[in-house]
Amino acid sequence: MAYLYYSLTLVAIYIGLTLLLHLQFGRLGIVNFGVVGFWGLGMYAHGIMVALWGVPWVLAVVIAALLVGAFALALGALILRLDGQAVLVGTLAFATIVLHLVTTEKWLTNGVVGLGTIEYPFDWGSSTEPVFLGLVVAAIAVLYAYAVRLDGSFYGRLLAAIRDNEPLAHGLGKPTFRHKLVFFSVTCAGMGFLGALSASLFQFLTSNMIAPGVTFTAWIALALGGKGRPLGAILGVVATVGLFDVFIETFAPIPPDYALLVPNIKLMMYGAFLVAIMMYRPLGLLGNSQEHR
Repeated sequence: MAYLYYSLTLVAIYIGLTLLLHLQFGRLGIVNFGVVGFWGLGMYAHGIMVALWGVPWVLAVVIAALLVGAFALALGALILRLDGQAVLVGTLAFATIVLHLVTTEKWLTNGVVGLGTIEYPFDWGSSTEPVFLGLVVAAIAVLYAYAVRLDGSFYGRLLAAIRDNEPLAHGLGKPTFRHKLVFFSVTCAGMGFLGALSASLFQFLTSNMIAPGVTFTAWIALALGGKGRPLGAILGVVATVGLFDVFIETFAPIPPDYALLVPNIKLMMYGAFLVAIMMYRPLGLLGNSQEHR
């Protein structure tokens, strides 16, 4: 049962990452391929503060999110004036730098040996895991409500105008770069916040957790569900992470001899999902022609 709560919490965190990616790409057109970097930086920052420095859990979460937001602000100031391909490369490079620092700065992160133990923020016996799951789900619910409310708001229309025609929006007197920079920083801080929550979920951190697969999974889920709707992020994660990491690995009666094949099959199915979506539903399962307007 504990593994089921762990898996469901992981699904909720992936939903949060994909929702934030929906806000960045679907609402503002920012091609962030460094999701794992911002998430991993928040995770390790929280783990270091709690496990090594004894910082209180809540304060460590707040500091980790602010730290990631500050790095995103500095990175965004350098790359957000450039085109989408440059932003893709810049964010991907940032994730690579984070992984390199986590691996090499052994005095702070313990390198490949790993960092831990990061406890839950409370110890309520057998209720600890479900209550922590509820805490994560509550945070994701707030994020989802914001994403839905943003669609019909003045600020959401402003972001859409910047995404569709930034020179025109700038010509009308809108500080487009400032809006992009602030929105990018805040949403990346949200990824750092989810990373801080993930530190308590994993409890022991290793550098191989900061793998490109986290970013690819979020992008595949977003493409599968549809970048134009917040519900698409949820649907995409349930159809990918939920299907394999919860249903198959928890409930499916897989013989032990074939259990090692599950990760490879998962990657193959992710690729098949993505190819099918690109061929038959290029706007995602919940996409429609209105997304181009």
